[in-house]
Amino acid sequence: MKLIYNKIFLEHDIDHPENKTRLKYFYDTKETKIENGEQYLMLVHTKEHIDNIKKTSNVEGSIGFDTMTCKRSYEVACYAVGAAIQAAKKGGFALVRPPGHHATKYQAMGFCLFNNIAIASKYLLNEGKRVFILDFDIHHGNGTQDILLGEKNVVYFSTHQSPCYPGTGLKDEKNCINIPLPLGTVDDVYIKQLEERLIPAIKAFNPDIVGVSAGFDSYYKDYHYMNPTVGFKLTKKSYEKIKDILQDYKNFFVLEGGYNPESIKDGVEIFLD
Repeated sequence: MKLIYNKIFLEHDIDHPENKTRLKYFYDTKETKIENGEQYLMLVHTKEHIDNIKKTSNVEGSIGFDTMTCKRSYEVACYAVGAAIQAAKKGGFALVRPPGHHATKYQAMGFCLFNNIAIASKYLLNEGKRVFILDFDIHHGNGTQDILLGEKNVVYFSTHQSPCYPGTGLKDEKNCINIPLPLGTVDDVYIKQLEERLIPAIKAFNPDIVGVSAGFDSYYKDYHYMNPTVGFKLTKKSYEKIKDILQDYKNFFVLEGGYNPESIKDGVEIFLD
């Protein structure tokens, strides 16, 4: 699997837990040529939302209580969308920031400006593809669910901690399968859910492609890293199981959370190996 990365993702430079040092182990990685994805934003977002991100970036403002912008944020976020589209077209791991899975049709939140995975998935749906989305971030991808709930030819499957931000994903809804799990979940418990819920769901849906929201804040090195009430204790064993499950399907990955840079380094290496 090819890594899709460009140093422009370091230019969303904010004093915030979601900062450029998350990618510090990849600073010297060979850069990929990426298109600006601005043209794809309205596949899922409203014009009002897009204009608000652009305006807030111009004044280096904050959006809500948890999301910040700098003058380059709008442009960087557009390139993150472009990288996600590129990964969806050709396969690969889009190592992007800002992340996306909390961004709804109308609102930026949870450190996310535009919903990279939802935009890439909508692009594929418009190409006539059946898309299965796996989200293993510690937080439920409320934005992805909001955008794709009830959408034909797509299934959203999320494993996440509960109770935890943003407080959604407590049960299955239409085409969205939600697996809430407790603080401190370990490999054996997690893998059992993959075997009992994920494998049958993918087989039943039979997708053309699987898009993965890869949030490495579920990794043990992120346990209690920023917050003592948040974290799983997953090791490479759980990610290797996901890799094994997906090997029979065309797939692509888009980075979401993970705030200890070592979590991102270890996690990405597993899926690139």
